[in-house]
Amino acid sequence: MSNAYPKKAVTAGDVRISENVIRSIAGVAAKEIDGVAELAESKGSLLMPAPAPVSVSIVNDMVEITVRLVLMNGVRLTTVAEQVQKNIKENVQSMTGVVVSKVHVIASDIAFDD
Repeated sequence: MSNAYPKKAVTAGDVRISENVIRSIAGVAAKEIDGVAELAESKGSLLMPAPAPVSVSIVNDMVEITVRLVLMNGVRLTTVAEQVQKNIKENVQSMTGVVVSKVHVIASDIAFDD
């Protein structure tokens, strides 16, 4: 985890928001959208660790978020992805005051009902 936490300016000092908090908010916001089955848990190997379902990059006190999802069968993927982007951005910004510059959505798998 980076030490470059996004900061929110306040008159009494700095408020630092942990990347873990941003990841948690983004994960919950993604799962709120109809059509999202779950966050995608990848399997890594000995040579290459698995990417986290939600990753956060911080550049110039702005946040860029990447979320990997398992989507439900039969949904329009682009529509669900756009709703996920909007919900993550709104939730992270309203709860933390940190500016979200981009939200990348990766559809890693489709959940088929048995």
